[in-house]
Amino acid sequence: MIEKNIELKITGWTYSGFKTPDVSVEIPDNNNTRNFTLLQMLSGEGKTTTLNLIRNSFFDMNKNFNSNEIKKFIEAIRSDNPEIIEGVFEIKFKLNNNINYRIKVTYDYIEVRVSYETIQGDSTGYNSGLILPNNITRYITPEFINTTFFDLELTERLYEGDKQQTDKIINTLCKLDYLDEVSNSLEIFLKEFRKKNQGKLKDNELIQRELAYEKIKIHFKQVEIKSQKQIETRSNINKKIKEIETSLEKIQNEKSEIKEKIFKAKENLDNKNETLRESLILAFNYIKNPMTLNDDLKNELLFFEENLTKKRIPKGVGEAFFDEIIESNECLCGHAMTSKMRENILKNKELHLDKENFSILNPIKTSIKNFEDNKEAQTLFNTLIKNEREANIAKNEFDKVYQDTADEIFNNLSIEKERCLKELEEVDNWIKNIYEKPYDPRDPPNTECKKTLERRISDLDNEINERSKTLTEAKKINKLKEWLNNVKKISLNKISVKIIEDINKEVKRVLPLEKIYVDNIKDKITLKKADGKKRSGASRGQMARIAYLFLINLLNRSNLKFPLIVDSPVTALDSIGRSEIAKGLVKDHNGQYIGFIFDVEKEQFSEILEKELSNNINLITVFHKSEDSKHMLELAKSHEIDTEKFENGVVSYNSIFFNKFTGVK
Repeated sequence: MIEKNIELKITGWTYSGFKTPDVSVEIPDNNNTRNFTLLQMLSGEGKTTTLNLIRNSFFDMNKNFNSNEIKKFIEAIRSDNPEIIEGVFEIKFKLNNNINYRIKVTYDYIEVRVSYETIQGDSTGYNSGLILPNNITRYITPEFINTTFFDLELTERLYEGDKQQTDKIINTLCKLDYLDEVSNSLEIFLKEFRKKNQGKLKDNELIQRELAYEKIKIHFKQVEIKSQKQIETRSNINKKIKEIETSLEKIQNEKSEIKEKIFKAKENLDNKNETLRESLILAFNYIKNPMTLNDDLKNELLFFEENLTKKRIPKGVGEAFFDEIIESNECLCGHAMTSKMRENILKNKELHLDKENFSILNPIKTSIKNFEDNKEAQTLFNTLIKNEREANIAKNEFDKVYQDTADEIFNNLSIEKERCLKELEEVDNWIKNIYEKPYDPRDPPNTECKKTLERRISDLDNEINERSKTLTEAKKINKLKEWLNNVKKISLNKISVKIIEDINKEVKRVLPLEKIYVDNIKDKITLKKADGKKRSGASRGQMARIAYLFLINLLNRSNLKFPLIVDSPVTALDSIGRSEIAKGLVKDHNGQYIGFIFDVEKEQFSEILEKELSNNINLITVFHKSEDSKHMLELAKSHEIDTEKFENGVVSYNSIFFNKFTGVK
């Protein structure tokens, strides 16, 4: 059965009690053909707040956020006026250009909680809770929302492998996660089937195993969630450290005296560390020889070496030697050789021959023979301690120089970098030494080791199936789950190959000056040159244009046409990047697009969109009324914009005013 396409279009919103002006914004849609909207605000007036309020109107925060996350979000959006005790946000949208919906979200600043109300159609009564249309509920998950509401930060995450953003997005938008739901339903079926057998068997031990199984699965899920957050944290810390290092390097290059001091301190630290390394090698080579431990052991080893191969002859040489003696008429001692003597030589020759162990014994003998007793062991270790102390002093001096310059910004950045490095060490330690460590049967019940938990879950599952007499059914269900998993992998691969083909067809258009192609999108986007060779990186603008192609390509595949809502879509991009992204959006995106921009981001973006869309675009400006905005109020009045409609803000739909608007007096 082919699913029908569903289209959801936002038609406006109203907000009060936030950092934004208390205004209502309409999204005009002439004859259901106007898909593009740019909303312009000044920095600090609620642009990102607006985007987050819209995002969190489409999934219940109470079900998807914990109390600390809700508290943090409310603190970020709350009005600066302490007398305001709640914020109310209401969004309007229409489904298939037919049915109107309104969702009202109230943020209680006193109780620190969020409540939802929904109204469908043209009635006036609200229903308690977030009640989305049934045909879009299964589409709109937190992962789906985080993809369709994005900024350049998401773009950068698409190029980071540890977050596996590309696979997650494809699975979500192409609904491959449906297969996971089917697998889960099979597990539920098996669980119910076991319960029926359990009632017949009356096995108390089985009940205990079932309880233990459920408990460990809940714990494992919590550990998996924690691991995702830790990996996300690690990525964010690394990004922050990189930004700090860039800023520090910039200051160093601008101020030669700082650079010179740091260079000398770093050179001294490197020299001391190298000296320490050499001392460590000498000390290690000394203590790893057992003959250094005490004289008794040394003497035992010398005696052992002396008698190790005493009177032994290498077999390759000795075999022929003894054969010749046996065949001789006379013994080495001068006596005539008798048959009895020949018999004894043949019998005892093995006692005097080395076999395969010769190549093993020889190095041991050499090592013992060549040992030189270092009577100055104390000196060796005193030197090691001294060099370690000097290396630590050099490190402290380096840190002091790095964090105590005459430049306050540099000092603060240095301290922040040190804090980030310590935090990164803690996160790395948990990931590598706890979560990713090998299976160990001695791990405690509350272990956070992934491999140990998986092993215990598997063992319990097998035991429960055996005790409940459901081994046959379990094998069948596991086979079905294996097939579903293979279908998911094959589907993901085929979709990925097609996406890569579609993106690379557009490279000439979106990257006219330098041809950069997508090589792979497994876990992350990797790039290649025109000749097929791997490419290590690209500029931010180039990466953003390819990321746009990737996301739009995916959104166009979905049966749900949901708005693409972007915060600062062209930040830090050059004029070519802005222009090409504008053209690409018009050509490639067939749903609603809402971009939140600053006044300084319009150039080579808004005018290109206007031109490409033949002016069929909403250009909206929202700003606060204040002493600093008097010049904007005067400009708005000169364009016949109603500046009195709202008490503390202005909303303009005038395209000329949009292009003239600036926060600069």
